[in-house]
Parts: sequence; structure tokens; C-alpha cells
Amino acid sequence: MKGIALIAACCALGAGATSAASAPALAHCRASQLKLAGSLQGASQSLIGSLTLLNRSDQACALPAMPRRVSLQIGKKVLSTVTVPMARGLWPPGAPTRMLPGRAGVNVAIQWRNWCGRPRGNVHLKVGLTIYRSEIRRTSVGLVRTPVCVARRMSSRVAVSGFVAPVP
Repeated sequence: MKGIALIAACCALGAGATSAASAPALAHCRASQLKLAGSLQGASQSLIGSLTLLNRSDQACALPAMPRRVSLQIGKKVLSTVTVPMARGLWPPGAPTRMLPGRAGVNVAIQWRNWCGRPRGNVHLKVGLTIYRSEIRRTSVGLVRTPVCVARRMSSRVAVSGFVAPVP
């Protein structure tokens, strides 16, 4: 009798593992279903701000841990920058997430440092995010003052946080 109970328990555990493993995975978020909004403000020798990534569809979708790249554009010129991970202490409040519910949003922070290129001063800036392999359409973050040039031989850097669910 104990042998039959053991076999039944093993079968039940195996069936549960199989159904969980065969559950459909969430589809990757596509740039066409996403919209970006936000703003940047001046900080100590940099610009920092929070962006909201909105899912315009009814279907939830999967996000990577963080964007692959942040693109900055002034006028028609896409700026040459390097995207790096942001220190965890600068992330927006909320729990890290890799799921974007339908008709909802998540937050992501960026910080731009060391701009030695042209133009400099007050500029109209657009920001775009690349997730997976496609770039989300760039959005205007308004009139901003470019970060100061602190090291001409170093690349201009944009730090980016992971995606976080907004605090209710």
C-alpha cells in the first residue's frame, strides 16, 4: 500500500512540474505596443530623471531586466553615448519587475553625464530606449541643459536602472 501511495505522489509531482513547465511564456514586449514619457532635471554635473514605459495593448508582456541602450537625440542628431547600469541606490522606488501588465506602466531612471560634444547648453532633448532588439520611439523630455564636460577623453555615459513597478 505504501508503494502505491509513493508512486501516486511521484506521479502527482511529475504532472505538476510538467504543467508548470509547459505553461505558455509571456511574449516579449514589442516597441509598437509601448510608449515612453518622462522628464530630466539638472543634477550635480549631470541630468537625471524618471521615465514611464506604458503598455498600450491589453496584453501583458515580458521585459528584460533593464534596457539594452538609451538613445539621446538633439535635433536630428543622435548623440554618441555609452549605456551603463545605474547604481541601485539611484533607482526609482518600487519593486524590480520583468512583466508589464496590459494598459499599465513601469518606471525606469536614467542619468546622463560628461557631454563634451556639440551642441552644448540649453537644448531640446529626446530620449529613446532599446529593449530586446527594437527601439521604442524617442520622446521629448523638453528643454534641458547638457551635462558639463568633465573628461574629454572619456565617453559620454547614460546610466540606466532596471524596470520597477510603480509604488501604489
